[in-house]
Amino acid sequence: MITSTITVLADAGINVNPTAPPGSDKLLTVLSWGGWIAMILAVGALIAAGAKFGWDRNHGGTTPESATKVGYTLIGCVIIATAGGLVGALV
Repeated sequence: MITSTITVLADAGINVNPTAPPGSDKLLTVLSWGGWIAMILAVGALIAAGAKFGWDRNHGGTTPESATKVGYTLIGCVIIATAGGLVGALV
């Protein structure tokens, strides 16, 4: 019974075409600005983490923590840069 119900629902051919509600262009503008600001902050954090890593390495105090900060900051930059594409692929 469950299998036949699932088969009938799957064969229904329901097509959903999502459309943005009125006024959503303002929200999309704010989201674009947020993404742009996040990328600028992430690049700044990457520069700061890289500078600290270079400073520590030059002065003989390199720790795994400073290298880890650079790695995590790079991961954050990649996530921010691909966020729109990832959400678009899921939708």
